[in-house]
Amino acid sequence: MAAYAALLCLKYVIEQIQLHPRPPISLHQNQVDSLTDNLNFLQDFLEVYSCGDGSSREAADVLESRIADAAHAAEDIIETRIVDQIHGEKMSSDELYQYLEKLIQEMGFIKKDVMEIKEKKIGIIEDRLHINSSTRGGSSSSPLTTKQIAVVGLDDQLIEVMDKLTGQQSNLCIIPIVGMGVIGKTTLARNAYTNPLIKEQFDIRAWVTISQTYNVREILVEILLCASKDESRESLSGKSEGELGERVHKSLYGRRYLIVMDDIWSVEVWDKVQIFFPDNGQGSRVMITTRLSNIVLQLIGSHGLVMNILDDDKSWDLLCGSIFGKEEDCPVELEEIGKKIAKSCKGLPLSIVVIGGLLAKSNPTRENWEYISENLNSIVNLEDNERCLKVLLLSYHHLPVHLKPCFLYMGVFPGSFS
Repeated sequence: MAAYAALLCLKYVIEQIQLHPRPPISLHQNQVDSLTDNLNFLQDFLEVYSCGDGSSREAADVLESRIADAAHAAEDIIETRIVDQIHGEKMSSDELYQYLEKLIQEMGFIKKDVMEIKEKKIGIIEDRLHINSSTRGGSSSSPLTTKQIAVVGLDDQLIEVMDKLTGQQSNLCIIPIVGMGVIGKTTLARNAYTNPLIKEQFDIRAWVTISQTYNVREILVEILLCASKDESRESLSGKSEGELGERVHKSLYGRRYLIVMDDIWSVEVWDKVQIFFPDNGQGSRVMITTRLSNIVLQLIGSHGLVMNILDDDKSWDLLCGSIFGKEEDCPVELEEIGKKIAKSCKGLPLSIVVIGGLLAKSNPTRENWEYISENLNSIVNLEDNERCLKVLLLSYHHLPVHLKPCFLYMGVFPGSFS
C-alpha cells in the first residue's frame, strides 16, 4: 500500500512540473518518459499483485519496500531541487540528471524482478482469485445484500425478539441479547429495530451505542436527538446531565418508546440512565446487547436471549447465501470444500460473511476454494476475536490496492462511530 501511494505521489509531482506554465525546474524528456513508463508498469503490477502468506508474504514486503524507497527517493530529489531553486541555491542540471539516472536504473532492476515474478506466476491475483465477470455476470442471481445476509441463521431469534417487542405486556420491559463478540448481537437488534412493524409499533425509537468507555451525557443527547426533531446538538450543548435527563423523561412520558442500548459492558451505565425512562404502562421496551451474562442476571434475574454460534448447517446456508444468493445453488463439485470452509469459520457469522464475500468475487473453481480453505486452516484455532481479525486480514490482502488506504482510513474513527 505504501509503495502504491509513493508511486502516485511521484507521478503527481512529475505531472505538475510538466503542466506548469513556468516550471521551477526542467526535467529531461527522456528521463520523464523512463520514469513514467516505470511508474505505470509498477502501478499496474501492484494493482493485481496478491500478497499471499508465508514466504510469498515476506517477498511481497521486500518488493513493495524497494518500490516505495525508489519512488520516495526520486520525489525527494525533485522537490529538493525545486526548494533550492526557490531559495536561490544552485544544483547543476548534471547533478539532478545523474541522481535521477541512478533511480531510474534502480526502478529498472525492480521492474526486471517483477517481470520474473510474473513469469513464475507467484502471487498474482488472476492465478488464484480472478474476478471473472463473464462467468458470473450473466447470472440473474446475485449474492445476498448485507442486510439479507445478516438475517440468515438468525430467523428464529429474530422472531423471538419481535415477539418480546410486540407482546401484550404493558409495563416497561428490558430485552437483553447476550453473546460473544462478533456473534451478531448488534445485527439481530438492528434488524428488529428497523423492521416496519416495529416502526409502526412505537412512537419513539432511539439507538445508542455504549461500549466500554461511555458518556452518560452523550447517551442522553443521542436519545433526545432520536426522540425529537426539534432538538439539535447545538441546542443541547449547554445543558447539564440532570437537565438532559429531565428532557428525556419528559419526551418519553406518555409515549410508547423503544430504546436500544448497544454493547453494554457494565451495569453502572444502566443505573445512571434508567431513572430517566418512565414506566407509564404504554408497552415500552428497552433492548440491550452485551457480551456479559452477569450484567443480564443483575438486570432481569435471568439469562435473556442467548445467541449461540451457528451450527454446521446454518453456517453452510449463510456461506452459500453470501456467495450465490437465494436463487442459485452451489455447484456440486464445490460442496465438499465449501462445507469445509464453512465449518472452519467456527459458526461465527462475521467470519462466514467475510469469507463468503471473498469467494463471491473469485472464480468459482475448486482450486480457488482450496486456496481459501488452506489459508483458513492456519487461523481456525485462534481465539474468537483474533480469528475474526485474521479472517478480515485475509480479505484485506485481496482488496484492490487503491481501496486499502480507504479501508485503513476507517481506523481513525472510534468503535461504533456513524
